Amino acid sequence: MKPLNEEKHDTDLKPFSKDGACGYKNKETEEVEVPCIYEKAHDFSEGLARVKKDGLYGYIDDKGSLVIPCKFKNSLRFIGGMAAVMVDATWGFINKAGKMVVKPIYSRILSFSEGLAPVKKKKKWGYIRPDGTTAIPFKYDIADPFCEGMARVKLGDKSGFINPNGSEAVPFKYDKITDFISGYAIVEIDGKQGLINRKGKEIYACQSSYIDLPFRDGVTIIKQDGKYGYIDEKGRIALPCQYDSAGYFINGRAEVVIGEERMFIDLQGNVIEDKQTPPAV
Repeated sequence: MKPLNEEKHDTDLKPFSKDGACGYKNKETEEVEVPCIYEKAHDFSEGLARVKKDGLYGYIDDKGSLVIPCKFKNSLRFIGGMAAVMVDATWGFINKAGKMVVKPIYSRILSFSEGLAPVKKKKKWGYIRPDGTTAIPFKYDIADPFCEGMARVKLGDKSGFINPNGSEAVPFKYDKITDFISGYAIVEIDGKQGLINRKGKEIYACQSSYIDLPFRDGVTIIKQDGKYGYIDEKGRIALPCQYDSAGYFINGRAEVVIGEERMFIDLQGNVIEDKQTPPAV
């Protein structure tokens, strides 16, 4: 067992359950450090962990002490020194001392990211600052947290991205839109998919039934008219849609199928005689 005066970190304790109750064990020794007295026990975040007792949520520290009483109907983990909590039927934010720093007046709430949190009030989503003031007006039907300076939102039946000041980063013209993966997002109009970059430029028009991300070896898979092919990072056709099945490239080679024939090809589409299977991912 570790010395009593040695400080524990977030990774020292892990939740476990026994006979329908939950507690915490030491990750290294497997010794029980917090007995099974809770209905639910979650992972630690920023030195505190959510626990549920008598139907309500609170927080324990890494010594197992209940530092924020179990009095919330629901709660989220701490991020940036703040955690979302539910009081009756509305949500607000507390700090690590358990003080309510953003009043519980929202019907739904997500954690802060890049200084802003998406919150819902009167059936619309907007964004607030850590002091509870409104940063972006409540006008969106769906709103996601900010990531790398942009947030995906939905206005009516169209989706796009906004900047932290609320200005439009990607036009609201898409039926569906994914998060950015390695600088690209998949967009969809009328069931056809395309690609945009982080500047909102459509590098590949919405014309395929399927697009894969991320790019590997500088290309990615698309599907059009029932056949698979590849495009490069500028949206140009690298290999035409002629394959009945296509895998992604690893170290310059990919497995494809045409009819009953399975083969490996290089980035120019040449068949590679060596049938060595690419490494599993």
